[in-house]
Amino acid sequence: MADYLVGCDVGTSGTKAVVMDDQGRVLGSHYIEYPLLTPRPGWAEHDPEWYWNAVADTIGESIRQSAVDPKEIRGVSVSALSPACILVDRSLRPLQNGHIWMDRRGTAQTAWVKEHIGEDRVFAVSGNPTDPYYATIKLMWERDNRPDLYRQAYKLQTAADYPVMKLTGQAVTDYSNASLIGIAFDIVARKWDTALLDELGLDPDKFPDPRPCDEVIGQVTAEAAQRTGLARGTPVVAGTVDCNAAWVAGGAVDPGRASLVMGTAGVLGIVHDEPRFTKNMITIVHTARSRTSYTTLAAIVCCGALTRYFRDTFGQYEKQFASAMGLDAYEVLGLEAAAVPPGSDGLIVLPYFMGERTPIWDPLARGVLFGLSLAHTRGHYLRAMMEGAAYALLHNFELIRESGIRIDLPLVLGEGGARSPLWRQIIADVLNVPVVYDPSSKGAPVGNAVAAGVGTGVFPNYDVVKAWSRPGDPMLPDPGRHARYMEYYAIFRRLYDKVQGEYGALAEATGFR
Repeated sequence: MADYLVGCDVGTSGTKAVVMDDQGRVLGSHYIEYPLLTPRPGWAEHDPEWYWNAVADTIGESIRQSAVDPKEIRGVSVSALSPACILVDRSLRPLQNGHIWMDRRGTAQTAWVKEHIGEDRVFAVSGNPTDPYYATIKLMWERDNRPDLYRQAYKLQTAADYPVMKLTGQAVTDYSNASLIGIAFDIVARKWDTALLDELGLDPDKFPDPRPCDEVIGQVTAEAAQRTGLARGTPVVAGTVDCNAAWVAGGAVDPGRASLVMGTAGVLGIVHDEPRFTKNMITIVHTARSRTSYTTLAAIVCCGALTRYFRDTFGQYEKQFASAMGLDAYEVLGLEAAAVPPGSDGLIVLPYFMGERTPIWDPLARGVLFGLSLAHTRGHYLRAMMEGAAYALLHNFELIRESGIRIDLPLVLGEGGARSPLWRQIIADVLNVPVVYDPSSKGAPVGNAVAAGVGTGVFPNYDVVKAWSRPGDPMLPDPGRHARYMEYYAIFRRLYDKVQGEYGALAEATGFR
């Protein structure tokens, strides 16, 4: 009998699944898009059932395309956007829309933790900052604002945990997602610090049991088998975070490997084994060797989210035209941005449309267009958004380099935004590093399939992906463009400092705080 594996990634914009054989060949793949709910400024939500329906339907269609006998599928793994706060009752039914990583509503709870617990203690335990980003803060918001719902809650689940729960009936989590539930997750011991949870006023029993990313935690139930097309009893591993899975797919499993995932968010990660953590950066347990390894990462809230916002707000015609012609709307719009010179003729974007994570950790920050004139066109707007995301990544990259973490180059780029040659060149020029892109990579779902294979014994370890990664030739930075970008970058850095004080006033005026 042949060995096949299923990987599925639940993203902020949509879900994708693959069926893969033990040689890394993708035999079936399907993607489903869904919306983002933003009912108030700074809020960002999904209906958890969107995740389950998308996971079930993408897996089912991928199996159909592959023509694989479901009984020959050896394992399943799911990754997802992270963190997220989904509360389920004892019948494993969701109690609210989940607030996702982009949601910034927990500002009061964050301030309380900083005052009463202290950022240094949180960092010592979790290797992470204190911010509304983390799911523990989101749970505190639920407790303080919807106490009846909090009392009903049986377990906190992330966006990966929820579909895994629907597949298996087990409400657990994995080490990687637990890292981003954060605050009281002891990232070295890989367990909840129950004393700290008590001090936070949270019930430790509501937190899911953390497991290694590739540990088999259950089997596909009869109900889930009927819904997905998987065979009943198929092993399911614990899962991981989306960027981790994408890095595995790109071969980033060894210390020093550096990868940038250009999805809805922009996430630049460096793999390391030593438990050494950098302040103001994010630390998560890595999927590969999740019992011992880590990833230090920079994470900007809006990367691909900027180009999707631009497409949906200013490119409706191109979106309809591209759909009718079988083209990619981003490629059509990108032609306008490519006609604009580096620096966008002085148009600079602060890409903080939904607040920002690393390194400024400002939930109140918002986007800014600076230098706008009547000479600027739609192409200038789009290119300036791409450049703004690159400037934000450079701010992080400088700090990571200063920390002394080993970074092996070239920088490997992956996910949606990396498909744009223009954006890849902007990243290379702004960061002043060579970059590579593997056009054949299927991204996070393949990384999940590999994790499922390691967990079920199909693969002895994660080194198997090294033979499958086929990045193209490095795209080199241009010294002249880099020098030009550094002039604009200096302005970019000063801009935030100049407007930072007004974000609080804006939040008061809009009722966000």
